[in-house]
Amino acid sequence: MTEEKRASGTWDPGQYARFGDHRLRPALELFARIDHDAPKLAVDLGCGGGEIARVMTERWPDAAVIGMDSSPEMLAKASKVPSSVQWCQADVTEWQPPRPADVLFSNAMLHWVAGHGTLFPRLFEMLAPGGVLAVQMPLSWPEPSHQALREVLKDLDLGTPELHASVDRRWVQPTGFYYGLLQPLASVIDIWETRYLQVLHGENPVLEWVKGSALRPVLDVLTPDEQTRFLDEYGARLRKLYPPQEGGETLFPFPRLFIVAKNA
Repeated sequence: MTEEKRASGTWDPGQYARFGDHRLRPALELFARIDHDAPKLAVDLGCGGGEIARVMTERWPDAAVIGMDSSPEMLAKASKVPSSVQWCQADVTEWQPPRPADVLFSNAMLHWVAGHGTLFPRLFEMLAPGGVLAVQMPLSWPEPSHQALREVLKDLDLGTPELHASVDRRWVQPTGFYYGLLQPLASVIDIWETRYLQVLHGENPVLEWVKGSALRPVLDVLTPDEQTRFLDEYGARLRKLYPPQEGGETLFPFPRLFIVAKNA
């Protein structure tokens, strides 16, 4: 099956970092579950601003660490902090490690890529003996925030057929799908889901959250006038779906899928 990359638009590091604590917490919790004492090569796929790649150099000071991302904007931000990380701009569907990797880590990136039926086995095959594949992906596609996104595009008749196909695609498959892919390959596999109750602050903070992720490919396609129409309607629906609490904060439930698979 041909793997097609989902249109991801241009990353805005500043917008993404507005909720850095919430976005970084799952990455750190996944990272803590990696059982490898002395990797020679560790790779952060979709490294973003490079936080976990730099943590890798601290946990495994003798390892070569690669931070790979498709976004030049994110890599420019990552490279501003001095470290021993080797930064690499690449498409994960085409990238190959320079040698078998001991750790392949990916936080909140692989859901942007289609073709998981071939992508995940391909990544697992890149591992050295005893290597670990660790992945976290949002399970946000069926959530009210993302249902409303798709509904507003259709109700206002905005966007291209390609955009509608992109947002309609179920980004992450059911948990059992990934277990079925990796169980025949892995000596140990651990899969779990966590539902975070994120406490957000500010004016319509759920809209601001989605602007840093799922809305990027949408806004990149729309004209300025269409963006205004879309954001006005989408923002109004999000306020109803996620009303503020008495203290002004907004509760935003956010589920995530975690996978840790070890090579024999």
